[in-house]
Amino acid sequence: MSKNRKLKELTLKIIGKNELSRKKLLEEIRKESNISDKTLNEILMSFLKEGKIYIAGYDFDVYDGIKRIQSIKSDGIVFGVIKTNPIEIDILIKQLESNDPSKVKDTLHKLKTIFKRKIEEIDGNKIADITLQNSDVIFNEIIFYIKSQPQDQKMILRNKLALGLSSEKGSTETFEHFVNYINSQIDLY
Repeated sequence: MSKNRKLKELTLKIIGKNELSRKKLLEEIRKESNISDKTLNEILMSFLKEGKIYIAGYDFDVYDGIKRIQSIKSDGIVFGVIKTNPIEIDILIKQLESNDPSKVKDTLHKLKTIFKRKIEEIDGNKIADITLQNSDVIFNEIIFYIKSQPQDQKMILRNKLALGLSSEKGSTETFEHFVNYINSQIDLY
């Protein structure tokens, strides 16, 4: 296995354990392997491009008490791994029911990232009017529709959405059918 591939696997493994800032991620990786700043940046950018990770937030601790911040340091960007199996996505969807507003906000961000990535995978002819520009609005409408259903229907819809958003075989077709079904129930576009 090439050194770069090992570094990629190590990076994903470390981010998968906990969301980390670039600075803390670099510290953790250097405990196990020698990596340059440029190599880590290249790995992170390729993972962002591939949709394997997302930007979870920003760690202001990188400024060490500076009150007037005038620049953005890449070391403060916090990364997280996008979980794409149906069970993990279903757990995320269930977390939208939490009473903790910050947890709901974080979960919503993760799910919207996964939703946008799935939109990018789809042939535009199958779901004609969903674009990256309106995907947030459409995602919100889908979630509101699911929440408005009786408990048994809610569970079925949540499971279909989780499967459709996953990286499982046939998930793209499931996603297309799901969105078309929801559109037939309420006018999404």
